Amino acid sequence: MFVEFKRGNTSDPFYNDDQLPFEKLFETTCATRGQIVLYSTRLQTYQFRTWAFSVGIFGNVARLFRWDRAGAIVSEPIPYCKRGNHDLAEFLRRFDLMDRVQRGWDPTVFDATREEAAAFDGTIEAVVGEGRNVLLKKLLDSVGDKDNYPRRRVEISTPDGEDERVVSYIVGRSIANARSPTGRATRGFVAMSKGTGKLVFLKDSWRPDIPGMMGEAHWFEKVKGARSVSAFLHGSDVRCVVVRRSGAARTPGPPTNPFQHTLTNLYSGDFCGVRKMVGYIHYRTVQCEFYVPLDMFKDSKHLIQIMYDIIVGMSLLSFAQLPSLNPPQPYRTYTTGGSSIGTSAPRTS
Repeated sequence: MFVEFKRGNTSDPFYNDDQLPFEKLFETTCATRGQIVLYSTRLQTYQFRTWAFSVGIFGNVARLFRWDRAGAIVSEPIPYCKRGNHDLAEFLRRFDLMDRVQRGWDPTVFDATREEAAAFDGTIEAVVGEGRNVLLKKLLDSVGDKDNYPRRRVEISTPDGEDERVVSYIVGRSIANARSPTGRATRGFVAMSKGTGKLVFLKDSWRPDIPGMMGEAHWFEKVKGARSVSAFLHGSDVRCVVVRRSGAARTPGPPTNPFQHTLTNLYSGDFCGVRKMVGYIHYRTVQCEFYVPLDMFKDSKHLIQIMYDIIVGMSLLSFAQLPSLNPPQPYRTYTTGGSSIGTSAPRTS
C-alpha cells in the first residue's frame, strides 16, 4: 500500500457533488491523478498482485483507493481532522490485521527456495552457453541478475484444477511490463518447469471477463501444430485457492467465483457513465518456445517475415481454420495483448 500526501484543501482531485463530474479537470488535479495512477502502475508491475490499496491525503480530507485491472474504487472524502472521526484510523487498523492475500498479493506466487533459484540460474547459463546466438542471449539475459531480481515460483493449475495437477515454474524478471494499471497487463517470463527442468515461456495476463469468451488455451488447441502459431503447452484461468504442499486444507477464494477476477467493474454501474466497464479474469499460458519483444528483430527482412507470420497466425486463431494445417516452422509468432517474436531456441517438449 502506498500513501500520497498533498497540501491544501483544494488538492483533492475529485468532486463530492452529484451535480458535478466526479473528476476535477484542473491542471493540478489532473497531475495529482496521474501521479497516483503511476504509483499504482509501478506497484502492480513489480509485485505479483490481484489488487492493491492506497491512501490519498488531500489537505483536511483523505480518500481510500482499491485498484485492480478494471479500474479503481474511490471512497468518499474522509474528514480525518474532524474531532471524533475515526474512519481513517479504523481502515489502517483493519489493514494491519489482514493477511497477504487479503491485501492483494497473488496466492499462487511464492519466493523460490535457494535450491529452486540455483537450478533456474544454472539452466539459464547452460542454454546461453558461449552466447553465439545474440537474440537468444538477450532473451535469457532479460531474467535479470539474481541479486536484484528475486526468483519466484509460480503455480499454475491444469484445466481440471485438481490439486495433484498443479505445475510449478521458476521465473525472474519479466521481459516487458504493462504501462497502465488497467487492462490486460500482459507480462512474459522465461520460466523453468520445476518438474522437468526445461525452459519455457510463461505469459501472465488478464483476459476480458465476457460471457461466452473462451481463454487462449481453447483456441490454441484448435490450431495446434499450425504454421505461425506458437507451440502451446497449457493455459488456464488463475484460481483463488492456495494449494498447500503439505496436502492440508486449501484457502478458498470468493464463493461466487473460484477464479481471480476484478471487482471494480461490478460497482461501476452505480455511478455516472454510460459505458459498461469490462471486468477481467487472471489468465496464464505456457509455451515451449521462447519469445522476445518485437523490437529485437535482426534486420528489415526479419521484421517483414515477423509481420507476415503475425497476420497468418492471427487469422488462424481468429477463424480456427482447421483443415490442411501446415507443419510447424522454426519461427512462430502470435499477438494477444502484446507483440512478440519466436526465437530459434530448441524446443523444450
